[in-house]
Amino acid sequence: MEAIYVPTGIKLMNRGRPREFDEKEALQKAMLIFWRNGYRGTSLDDLTQALGISRPSLYAAFKDKETMFLRVVDHYVEQTIGPAMIALLNSASLRPGLEQFFQTYAGIVAGKDTPPGCFVACLLSEECCESPLIQQKLAGLLDAGDRICTKAFERKKAELNPALSPEAAGSLLTSAIDGFALRARAGASKETILKLGDSFIELVVAS
Repeated sequence: MEAIYVPTGIKLMNRGRPREFDEKEALQKAMLIFWRNGYRGTSLDDLTQALGISRPSLYAAFKDKETMFLRVVDHYVEQTIGPAMIALLNSASLRPGLEQFFQTYAGIVAGKDTPPGCFVACLLSEECCESPLIQQKLAGLLDAGDRICTKAFERKKAELNPALSPEAAGSLLTSAIDGFALRARAGASKETILKLGDSFIELVVAS
């Protein structure tokens, strides 16, 4: 989950004329398409239409669909789940840190601004994972999530349920949020996700 610098604009040719192309905006639009349709269900025509560019412009900026998807995964982490996890890691106290984390996460997986579910979790079982590069990318994100969650519990071990180690609590959290994402994908509301989050907090935080 290391920060990756993304240029804010590059010059591309569109129908013979140069135009300013905002990569960050393009990645956001592409993310929503992949999130809604899945990797296999998203065509190059879907992407070029949503981005308002030609295929040559898309190829010039992102090379191909797979490369663009990998960039979109980075964008998702940097703009959504990454900041939420870093905030949990740096929170002053465990219970309020988890409460804020679940507030943010519920807004991601069951909010109105994005398709339901977690972008990464929704794609883990998709055909895109037949690609070694994508499989490695998504697996790396899961591993990074485990490490960050474990470190968050290590920093606040005194507030942790003594029956749980930081490693166990970290694995429980990443497993829980994947399950919450699937519930949201199936139609669970934000309120339902928040209640599940409250149950998790009662389980892992010392009385």
